[in-house]
Amino acid sequence: MTNLDNIKNVLDSNNDITQEIKDNMFELIVLFNNKFPTVSLDNLEGHLKSLRIRKSSKFFNQDISMYDCRNNVLYFNQERMADEYDFRHILMFELLNIISSNKLQTGFNSESKFEALNIGYTEILANYLVGNSGEKLIYPNEAIMANMIGIVIGNDNLFDSYFNNDPKILLNALVKAGVEL
Repeated sequence: MTNLDNIKNVLDSNNDITQEIKDNMFELIVLFNNKFPTVSLDNLEGHLKSLRIRKSSKFFNQDISMYDCRNNVLYFNQERMADEYDFRHILMFELLNIISSNKLQTGFNSESKFEALNIGYTEILANYLVGNSGEKLIYPNEAIMANMIGIVIGNDNLFDSYFNNDPKILLNALVKAGVEL
């Protein structure tokens, strides 16, 4: 199982990321690992080896950031950088996407099913881990929806489904809660 020393070494060996970003990422990874020590960092280690960070424009992505799990690229929308976002929160949000990625999907977002719920749950986790002191929120409506679904099916089911990339856990919990699919 991957430990923080492995993560630090892999992150330091990636020449495509600036030292400042590496330091910020590692600080957030340590925070994540302290809060969720049972979550494997194996996928993260694999992704950090070749992670690329690129600037994008509103023509590519309207959001402030986006992680492309298939190509292992983290994009930041250059035009939205001046907006009043909490960049620690943004980076944590995207790190959660990287941690929960299996190169085919992030979290339980399989084939774009549960995409909004996945985004909302990622937002909830990022808020829990680092808060959000920005004037602009990323996905407040999706977070409210994910919170309500977590109340219905149990946050443990969302957590397990998210970090195991298994939407069946989510579906089974919904059925058990009485939701007709």
